[in-house]
Amino acid sequence: MQIAFWSNMHGQAAVTANAAAVSCIIAQKKSYRVLLAHNHIKLNSLEHYLLRKREQAAIRMLDYSNCGVDALVRLYKNGRLRAEMIPDYTWSLMKDHGLDLLFGSEKRENLRSDSQNLLLDIFQCARESYDLVILDLHSGLEGANSRKLLETSDIIVCCLSQNRSLLEDFCRTMDENPLLKAKRAAFVISRYEPSSSLTLGNLAREYGLDKRSVFAIPYHVEFVDACNNGRVFDFMAYCLQARKGADHAFAQAYSGLIDYMMKGCVKC
Repeated sequence: MQIAFWSNMHGQAAVTANAAAVSCIIAQKKSYRVLLAHNHIKLNSLEHYLLRKREQAAIRMLDYSNCGVDALVRLYKNGRLRAEMIPDYTWSLMKDHGLDLLFGSEKRENLRSDSQNLLLDIFQCARESYDLVILDLHSGLEGANSRKLLETSDIIVCCLSQNRSLLEDFCRTMDENPLLKAKRAAFVISRYEPSSSLTLGNLAREYGLDKRSVFAIPYHVEFVDACNNGRVFDFMAYCLQARKGADHAFAQAYSGLIDYMMKGCVKC
């Protein structure tokens, strides 16, 4: 199964943070092989959210041509890429490939549109080796290959906020792209503020969303710190063990989303 995390506007809805948190919880609660990857052309925070500074330093000492997207693109162009090879070119956060991170490209030539299109085939190949392929997609539909990856995904997790401009633009985007609107989807309201007039109920009613498919993720300052320090995996493990309080509520918010995703969602 391929699950895409995406937003119509960049920097507004915590797409990367949501993808990282969900991947970490699934890896710790389910017996799945999970691949987490992204298609960002410019700087992406995914690696920084999941890897501490010492791990990042160790990775910088590696030859990037022998790991991540760069290696897979080269193998694919040479006709040598096989599904069972992909885990060998990832960074594993859990044993038995319970959660593998695929680094983005360090080579500008691999970011051209022709090479970007190869990612479609690489991710399709990865689906043969992993139970879940979770993608942190570049926001919007212009540039990169987010539109195509959304169309080939089984589920889209639309990351939104209580920003009315974002919500109205999102509705226009979906109306103009019926193929996306027909996809099975979940809607995540990041940094949710319950005192806002745009409560989940009001938001679902005003923007024509099925209330069952809308999930609120509360703002959690310690989660922000965990993202900044490359400790998202450990922080989500801590929250899963909490029995009450903000940490418990934070984990439960994501667990509800995950349960809904695993049941296949409903169509938009």
